[in-house]
Order: sequence, then structure tokens, then C-alpha cells
Amino acid sequence: MMLTSNELILACVIGVPALIAIGRLSTRVTWFHAKTEEKYTVPEFIRGRQ
Repeated sequence: MMLTSNELILACVIGVPALIAIGRLSTRVTWFHAKTEEKYTVPEFIRGRQ
């Protein structure tokens, strides 16, 4: 199945913003989960890594 140039342009116009929105949403969800976990200050983190 071949797409015409108009269909290809339409798919990009609709698809690219949709993918960006999904990416931003997944980042927010990941950030929310990270914020609810235990938080460390920078010195505590550095001590834990040593």
C-alpha cells in the first residue's frame, strides 16, 4: 500500500505532535514516580556511591 504525498504529509502533521505529546506524558509520569520515591541530598548521594 503506497501513500500519496498528501496522505504522507497529513500523517506527519498528525503523527509528530502526537508522538511528542506521548513522550512528554511519559516523562511526567516517570518524574512523578521518581519524586514519590525516597529522595537524597547531593552529599548523601555521593556518600552512598563511594
